[in-house]
Amino acid sequence: MTSPIDAPLGMSPAHARSGRRDPLEILAHHVAGHAVMSFAVDSPAVSAAIDGPDESPGYALPAGGRKLTIRRRLLVALAGHRAEARFLGEDYGLFVDEANERLAFDMLHVMREFEEMGLYGAGASAALRGQLGRLLAELFARPDVWEAVSALARELLARGRLDAAELRAIVPPEITDIGLRLLEETRPAASR
Repeated sequence: MTSPIDAPLGMSPAHARSGRRDPLEILAHHVAGHAVMSFAVDSPAVSAAIDGPDESPGYALPAGGRKLTIRRRLLVALAGHRAEARFLGEDYGLFVDEANERLAFDMLHVMREFEEMGLYGAGASAALRGQLGRLLAELFARPDVWEAVSALARELLARGRLDAAELRAIVPPEITDIGLRLLEETRPAASR
């Protein structure tokens, strides 16, 4: 039998015994990914929660509203899925349906935001998708960024919701510097 000390990182002892992950822990990492990315694109989240109603059990609300570019909105939306996939690692396949459901919800939310701004059909080109994927992969591969995601997920699990001040206390300001540098480095040469 697995003891609490022997349980794999990110897995409760009960879930370690059953070979399954705690769905709330997965959701916490998903929401933490959104929140940390909002800091990375210099639009820090004003709140994050994992204790919402069943239809929308978790959320992170980035600041910035209409000032967020399409590229930055998409990065914040995709970051939850990327953090969830990284957290799950090899277990991702066991949770792919739920992960894809959350990703579809996030992308639908962004498309509705685009429509509210009068940007109909604002899809991402293949070049933009590749660029966003590389930026997400590079950002979440950094140990300091992943530690911020993990720390925020732990706090969400412990407290359910965090306000702007609590988020700022967890996510180091260097995350914004890293994110802005990566945004600049991955911006197409024609738009520089």
